[in-house]
Amino acid sequence: MEILDAYPTSYILDADHQRLILTWSDGHESIHPYELLRRSCPCALCAGEGNIPGQMTPDTPLSSVETDLFEIKPVGRYGLSPVWGDGHHTGIFTYEKLRAECQCDECRASARSQSQQPRKGSR
Repeated sequence: MEILDAYPTSYILDADHQRLILTWSDGHESIHPYELLRRSCPCALCAGEGNIPGQMTPDTPLSSVETDLFEIKPVGRYGLSPVWGDGHHTGIFTYEKLRAECQCDECRASARSQSQQPRKGSR
């Protein structure tokens, strides 16, 4: 895993567009749509733990309350924990995970170009 030197310096809960906007110490502004953020919740209940699958799947229906981001709480110097409208708050999103899942135009274009490059060792 790559060590991330950047860290969030501020955030905006953009309820009108249902997205979290994080500003980072390196100047990047990452965008995280609420529904994608909730679906990628890394807590044991949502993502699973050990051999026990989580309850969140790509097809799991979500209500508007479940995708209403109420608050963001810092966790140490490594992550953020969203508090959702339904009270769910146990997912800790590391800074690395948040940067990797950024949905800004620049990051999405970079992810597309990387997925189209041939893998090392393949012909």
